[in-house]
Amino acid sequence: MLFKQCSFYTKWKLKLQLVVLLAAKALIFEHNIMSISSIESLTQDTKDESKEQTQEENNEVLKVLEEKITMIDPKHTSGDSEAISNFLRSNKEVKWYMALLGIRIVAFVLCLIAFSVLGANEQKILVNEEITNWFSSGFSVKTPYEFRWYDYDEFKYSFSANVIGFVYSGLQICYLVKYLITKNHTINPKLHGYFNVAIDQTLAYVLISASSSAATAAHLYKSYWIEHGAHKFIEMADASVSMSFFAFVTFALASLVSGFILFRFT
Repeated sequence: MLFKQCSFYTKWKLKLQLVVLLAAKALIFEHNIMSISSIESLTQDTKDESKEQTQEENNEVLKVLEEKITMIDPKHTSGDSEAISNFLRSNKEVKWYMALLGIRIVAFVLCLIAFSVLGANEQKILVNEEITNWFSSGFSVKTPYEFRWYDYDEFKYSFSANVIGFVYSGLQICYLVKYLITKNHTINPKLHGYFNVAIDQTLAYVLISASSSAATAAHLYKSYWIEHGAHKFIEMADASVSMSFFAFVTFALASLVSGFILFRFT
């Protein structure tokens, strides 16, 4: 709000000074014309006196004009220049914070999709089991079997990492929205900047680790799942892993943007 007021004040001050300059020039021009027309109708002695009087009046107007010119001298407007510089710097900072907010929202959505799809990944199938005993040659029985994501440690790791990323992104979104509305930081901006860079990098490493682990498990067990017809389970696992990898990319970008804001504006 302060920067907006400074910009508004400076803009109208410069406009007013320009109007004063134009009015002063017009006054001198009009005064000269009137003086010339009136002098021509006078006698020689009177002409000389009128010329001297006109010259004195013009000198006074020129002094006023010079005073108005000094009003827009950079030496006298250093405060306004500083206010404009701060205002432009604040605008750039707000744009970077808006970019960071967009990245946070994307990370929030990707983490939500990743752990939601993985959490719903269950499939029941019927498995043929051969049963043999001493009085028969054997027969097959269809036994129900259920594939569940939480039976695999790699998927539980990926699920936990995306939940943490989801919660963290949600909190950061709330903080950024509050800052963009009020233009005030809740905590020290430098301390908050270091915290953002550290947590963003940590979560990026955790997500790439969890995503790689889940992708490896999906690749190793894929033939077993296909053999038992768990195609839906495979598709949902692959979709969750893909979203988790994209979430890693957004956290890496957030880390870069947070670092830029920290070292450029704080």
